[in-house]
Amino acid sequence: MMVNPYNDSQLMLALQFDHSRVAGFFAAHWGNEEFDRPEPYASVVLAAQEHDIGWWEWEMKPSTLNDKNFPMDYHDGSFKFLGQLRLDFYKNAVDNVLQRDPYAAMLIAMHGVALMNAGYGKYTHPPDRTADPRVRAYVDHQEELRKRLAAELAQSEEFGDYTSEEQIWTNYEYIEVFDQLAQYVCNRYPLNSKQRKLGPSDTLGDVDVPRKKGAEPVRLHIDTVAEHRAIVDPYPFAVDPLVFSFPARLVPNRRYQDPDDFLNEFYRGERITVTHTLSSS
Repeated sequence: MMVNPYNDSQLMLALQFDHSRVAGFFAAHWGNEEFDRPEPYASVVLAAQEHDIGWWEWEMKPSTLNDKNFPMDYHDGSFKFLGQLRLDFYKNAVDNVLQRDPYAAMLIAMHGVALMNAGYGKYTHPPDRTADPRVRAYVDHQEELRKRLAAELAQSEEFGDYTSEEQIWTNYEYIEVFDQLAQYVCNRYPLNSKQRKLGPSDTLGDVDVPRKKGAEPVRLHIDTVAEHRAIVDPYPFAVDPLVFSFPARLVPNRRYQDPDDFLNEFYRGERITVTHTLSSS
């Protein structure tokens, strides 16, 4: 759950579940003369769309407050507060998607592992947590699943053309980019707010952004030029401008006595729709 100041008296809550839908929307519209469309298209879009659906197991009843008795933001240390549940719901998400699309499930498994091992050792945040035995067991299980799925998909008529090491890791990078960009636009209000200190930067944490096959990756820069509009450079989408929306809810900006006190406001909270625009200029 992304907890953002909305005004002086209210917090805006954007669920990870809904942020996932934004990532899928970005994936669906990705690709132009400068950027390849991800392939296999439906599988990569599905993986982006569902990459955080496991959070729904907690977000349907977000009964955990942070150390200051405010609603728990996803950067407050979800593993510290949720422990094994945090690992289990990512595993469960992979298992659920696996029934419909094994390629998408493989990419979601890689995303979950990356959140626990510093992006396969490539990034400094989130930190590597694999010294924790619970995390080590989770990572080992998901990595074994990834390797098994990659071998099976290589023999598949539907997915065989997309199972080279280069293709799989490129598609993993896509998921990370879609996630970072969707976090950026959902974890602040308005879009040009500077209050959030944790989360993707204006360069999306300097993640590598795949461009054209054989070309060096680039980094995107986000310039929030208005409350509901940002310029993305270089611009990766087929549609310009790209308008998108996501649901959120409003709750009082205060300390809560206990989880029940918060849930009382959470379920009654006013529902809103946030709409932003991304463009090339």
